[in-house]
Amino acid sequence: MKLFIKTTLCSLLLCVFSTSAQFQQTELLQGLDLQFRVQLNKAKVPGGAYAVVRGNQIIATGSYGVRAMGKPDKIDADTVFRLASVSKTFTGGISVLAAQQGKVNLDLPLINYVPEFKLKTAAATRQIKVDQVLSQSTGLMPHAYENMLEDKQTPEQILPKFRELDPGCKPGTCYSYQNIVFALLDQVLNRGTGQSYEELLPERIFKPLQMSTASVGYAPFLATENKAMPHKRGGKGWRPVKIDPNFYWVNPAAGVNASVNDMAKYLIAMLGHKPGVFSAEALAQLQQPMVKLRGKPRWPVWQQFKQVSSWYGRGWRVIQYDENKLFYHGGVVDGFRPYIAYSPEQDIGLVLLTNAEADITGDLAKWFWQQVLST
Repeated sequence: MKLFIKTTLCSLLLCVFSTSAQFQQTELLQGLDLQFRVQLNKAKVPGGAYAVVRGNQIIATGSYGVRAMGKPDKIDADTVFRLASVSKTFTGGISVLAAQQGKVNLDLPLINYVPEFKLKTAAATRQIKVDQVLSQSTGLMPHAYENMLEDKQTPEQILPKFRELDPGCKPGTCYSYQNIVFALLDQVLNRGTGQSYEELLPERIFKPLQMSTASVGYAPFLATENKAMPHKRGGKGWRPVKIDPNFYWVNPAAGVNASVNDMAKYLIAMLGHKPGVFSAEALAQLQQPMVKLRGKPRWPVWQQFKQVSSWYGRGWRVIQYDENKLFYHGGVVDGFRPYIAYSPEQDIGLVLLTNAEADITGDLAKWFWQQVLST
């Protein structure tokens, strides 16, 4: 009888805890949906979509608004957006997978794979390793020659300009965000594996994860019927603009396209629930903080923790808070603003996509992680 009572009591307690967790999750998702719609409406953003994953399940998706101002087509969970710098997380992933296969050595100098890359001196050139490109720690001036890309000059035209530069600090010791140099990882992968970036991502990541709408590059985005169009500020609101191809010339830095449904599948893999695609060993390398950023994260959610620091890893940004980590990346490119993040400790991830450059993804992410991580 005592055993029966004890077992029944334990069952009741488990039921209470389970019900409480379900209630908290429901509150979280309802709150996110409300915040999402209120924020987009307040900023008059044409449209957006979000997804939340927990464990190996997509627990919520939501969408708001239209693909393009002045047109009736609604955004849904399969509408494709440009991912801007969130693309770098895929580059990190495919680089780690190639390294695990022995096809690419991340410890070799970049010049071993890209002999066209030269700095002011040969010694400086040989200092920069592939891993330092991947982790944004080349020591070169931030956003080097990116203005030329924005002026429609191709990477081939820009690359000789690097002969005027030397690292401002020892490579591997300081954070220095790059797009043009980061895009050279395409050549690293191509020369190491014999396949282009545009071939590797579908074969090794998109297809195994059943990311059916994901693609790389300008032409595939244009060919997608269910796609969001970019918008920039005009007058008192937003106006649709043409899709500019220039940042598609640096695909590893900014050239991936996907829907929130696809990005949710990607997050499930990042949380460790697709070991056939990303093994625990691969994720450990991908999740390693590589270079520390100056200053501390400023969001209120981080103030409750004793030790907090910002890092850049292999294609991912990292917040180290006490013994835990949050991995994330945002971006902005010609009328799009994406955000992706996940917490291995909480086994939860979030993706936000909008078709305008309003910084509401930051506010929404701040609200979400405040609810999830508050103690």
